[in-house]
Amino acid sequence: MRSNAIGAQSIEATLWWQARAVLSVSLMKVCVYAIALDEAKHVEAFMATASEADLVVVADTGSRDGTVDALTAAGAVVHRISIRPWRFDDARNAALALVPADVDVCVSVDLDEVLAPGWRSLLDAEWEGATAGTCHYVWSHDADGRPGLTFRADRVHQRHGYRWVNPCHEVVVADRVIERKRPLSFVLDHWPDPSKPRSTYLDLLEVGFAERPHDPRSVHYLGREYMFVGRYSDAVRLLTTHVTMPESTWADERSASLRFMGRCLLALQREREAQAAIREATEVAPWSREAWSEYAGIAYGQELWQVCYEAAKRALDITDPSTSVFLEPEAWGERVHDIGSIAAWHLGHWDESLTLAEEAAVLAPHIERLRSNVAWIRARIEDVR
Repeated sequence: MRSNAIGAQSIEATLWWQARAVLSVSLMKVCVYAIALDEAKHVEAFMATASEADLVVVADTGSRDGTVDALTAAGAVVHRISIRPWRFDDARNAALALVPADVDVCVSVDLDEVLAPGWRSLLDAEWEGATAGTCHYVWSHDADGRPGLTFRADRVHQRHGYRWVNPCHEVVVADRVIERKRPLSFVLDHWPDPSKPRSTYLDLLEVGFAERPHDPRSVHYLGREYMFVGRYSDAVRLLTTHVTMPESTWADERSASLRFMGRCLLALQREREAQAAIREATEVAPWSREAWSEYAGIAYGQELWQVCYEAAKRALDITDPSTSVFLEPEAWGERVHDIGSIAAWHLGHWDESLTLAEEAAVLAPHIERLRSNVAWIRARIEDVR
């Protein structure tokens, strides 16, 4: 009898604690917060899922297109703020400061981003004990709306003990709290407005670099931006600094810098240095399909068929996409199969060339050249045999 009583008490206690945990989660107050500037066209889609939160707070930085009225009508709490000179971290910190103190969890979402429906229930179920969380972030989509570049993003954090840093490509960081970060299951989709310029990015990244010259992230992003705007010599200088600085310990980021450096060196017609840089990218992060894909590509351009073939094979052996920001959709499409097929043909690996060509055609059925390659290789194999 005593044993049974103890067992019953144990079961009751377990059920009580489970109920308490569920209750504590259900009482969690969640706020979606954002900054906005002339985003009226995005308000309806944004609020459709953001409103699963208990509260939506938006700091408007000077809209003139009806954004404030549209958000207010949809139920958001909107504050007008002014950040001059402009920097993203100051704007986001201002928005965060406007979130009420009794909020438990904050979710940072831009107006051109949409939370997948049902995200709140996933957050409630997965949050307990965390101070911050990452979500699946779909940064780009293809022409059919399918996910392109996807990685995990730091967008969720407790109300207090966090702040934003960096004038551009800002990140939220823990401030005097012991961080317990948890991967969360929900998805955040980015639907950017192509008409919005990124002309301010370079100036802001240069400000960030001046403020934090020993921060690898600041150096990497400024070097990448120089590449984007065609300042290739400046890009090579900054990216070289990034991969050699003692603080640069994230292999994926260093590998990306080496790949970008290779692209710039190619643009400067320094092909041997470009090949060496991209080869080093594969050595720094041998698990990176992006690095092997790029190495296969540069070897293809130089008609180094053995190198191209081996690099393409190494790329194709990597079947799990990275969850970092350095994932590039091109490395996971038809291109590696395509150039691998061509390299295999030049080396006399005809059956493998056909297999790779067929795989490329399946991945990109809209490209006529790939279908033609399959037919051509089949015909040549039949002629030889």
